[in-house]
Amino acid sequence: MYRDDHRTPCKVIKKARLRHKFEEKKLRDTPGDFLTPAPRSEPLHLLRTFFPSKMAPFNSLTGQLKPSGSAKRKRDTKYKNDDADKENDATRPAKATKTQTETANSVTARKTSSVGLSKEAKKLYTDSLKALDKRVDKLDKKVKTMNGNSLATTTSDYATSAREHMAAVNKLVAMDTTLAFNLLLSMADASHTDLDATAKMCGTPCDDSIPTFKLLDDALLTLVEAREKPASLVAGLPEVPRRWTWEDADVGVFKTGWPNKQQRGQMYLQKLAWEKKRRQARRERREQTDDWVKVALSDLVEERDYLAAYGVEEYLPRCIAKLDAMVRMRGE
Repeated sequence: MYRDDHRTPCKVIKKARLRHKFEEKKLRDTPGDFLTPAPRSEPLHLLRTFFPSKMAPFNSLTGQLKPSGSAKRKRDTKYKNDDADKENDATRPAKATKTQTETANSVTARKTSSVGLSKEAKKLYTDSLKALDKRVDKLDKKVKTMNGNSLATTTSDYATSAREHMAAVNKLVAMDTTLAFNLLLSMADASHTDLDATAKMCGTPCDDSIPTFKLLDDALLTLVEAREKPASLVAGLPEVPRRWTWEDADVGVFKTGWPNKQQRGQMYLQKLAWEKKRRQARRERREQTDDWVKVALSDLVEERDYLAAYGVEEYLPRCIAKLDAMVRMRGE
């Protein structure tokens, strides 16, 4: 009974041992070669170090025949390094000299300075226009509350207010003459007001607009002579809104043939809004039109004729004469 239980597994073990012995003898009798060295005399269970479980595969036979890095000759390494240095010298950009570096730095500094100066000039110009408009609005509010015979505010007050921005003009002259020129023209627009606002708005002995007109005339004349003549000439100027008239009023019918107090107040506000848009349109035309001579002459002549009709004289005469002569020289 006991032998019957062990007979089957014992036969399996016996056959496995015989198979193992046969394979071992076959392996030991196999002669070694270059790729498969001959086995040692130790048993197979002691040969784990000789047959590792994970061996790196051979890339090629020539790779096995190459000498190690330590066995390379020094002169081979030297020649290789020399060739690499020559190749790097050929591809490496030439080092800039001290003079070239200083020149490049100075050009970059000038460009950066020019860009920064342009931004500063533009900001000064924009801020000055905002301040100029703010002063005009402040005076307009005072005029609105005035009595018709009051002399509290006259057109000369607008002229005095406009000349307060001459400091900004002097700064702009050193940075951008074009912006300085346009700012002066905007100041000339703001140097007078609606002469119909009150009965004594102009033409009174206390009118002191002429000194401001002379100051603006001298400053503009200097810039006119300094600026380059426009490269392109325009046949006609872009249109801007004309001066406000009673026909533009939108206050209903005048029942008595004359506006009442409420209608006069509404008309005054409409006129202020109209003139503000008109001044802005004239500024944009100056900034966008290349023929600055013709634009400036058109604006100044229109304002001169308007003021002269109310007895206000000496509105930038020298500058107007200079611009007119420049236009005539072009044969227009």
